[in-house]
Amino acid sequence: MSEIEMNISFPLDKDNFFRRQCPLCRREFKILLEEHELEDITKKGLESFMLEQTQEKDELEQKKPEEFHCPYCGQSSPHDMWWTEEQSAYLGVYIENIMKELINKNLIGPLKRSFGRPSSGPVSIKFEGKEMKKEEPWISPEQDDMEIFDLPCCERKLKIIEGWKDKIYCYFCSFPHIKNG
Repeated sequence: MSEIEMNISFPLDKDNFFRRQCPLCRREFKILLEEHELEDITKKGLESFMLEQTQEKDELEQKKPEEFHCPYCGQSSPHDMWWTEEQSAYLGVYIENIMKELINKNLIGPLKRSFGRPSSGPVSIKFEGKEMKKEEPWISPEQDDMEIFDLPCCERKLKIIEGWKDKIYCYFCSFPHIKNG
């Protein structure tokens, strides 16, 4: 099996926060990540779309996957469950493009070469196939629509809905915080 590597960028807001969505309560928030953390999230997101898994990956997933916590409802979910609908669709276009490229390269091309011209024998087989066209991935620019909240427990920051009055749970460790003001 060959490995495919892609660089995918997601829009960040003016403060470099990355949008997430709770898979349970469906509320959106933003987290401030280091560059390597954002690359890791993107890589894991692509992997979560792939159908074939290696034995090594299966063994890794038998261990408890890293979980994160919703700042609003406090519930936890695995790392690959926090995509917004738009981010998920955006990743899906990349995956479809990979699949189209593989089909074009490994199926359409060889079939055209093998059966593209009529044979001179008693049975004539001709293959007419068009290469699958790739879509251009697109995602909306990130809005500056939330307020920053400091998480002293993990020394990190996140952005939450403006005017949120209830507890705020740490995305990383689930510690509950009371918002002042």
